[in-house]
Amino acid sequence: IMTEALKRVMQFLFQEVGFHRIYLRHATENPASGRVMEKAGLRYEGRLRQAYLEKDGGFSDLALYAALKEEWLKREAL
Repeated sequence: IMTEALKRVMQFLFQEVGFHRIYLRHATENPASGRVMEKAGLRYEGRLRQAYLEKDGGFSDLALYAALKEEWLKREAL
């Protein structure tokens, strides 16, 4: 369900709002979020080291994913 919801939001942002690039990030401790992003057509771009401040005061890494309008729309048309 999350993958389909994300695809619909991305379609709206690209086609209706006019975004050129969408990027999302997730805590590396939650790889399931990355799988949803990949299935929705985003590509892994890298890791942001110690980019998120945890409630306990520690820092976590974030994984960065992105999609470009032209590439994403072409992929989704298949």
